[in-house]
Amino acid sequence: MPSFAILILISIALVGFCVVALAISIIVKKNGKFPEREIGKNKRLRKLGLRCPRQEEMMRWRKKSSCNGCSGDE
Repeated sequence: MPSFAILILISIALVGFCVVALAISIIVKKNGKFPEREIGKNKRLRKLGLRCPRQEEMMRWRKKSSCNGCSGDE
């Protein structure tokens, strides 16, 4: 058997093992959910003061558009 075929089989086995381990860890956990990856919904990231890029962009545009008395040249 060629060495690249052995490497492919080992890679497939490793990926399969990781998928099974992830599935088992989700089933065994109390709430069995994937961790939240979005910044807007993740409580830990919000505590650190991080915001999602969309929210930051909206805040920047509000500051620019709410400039009372600006001449528009700025």
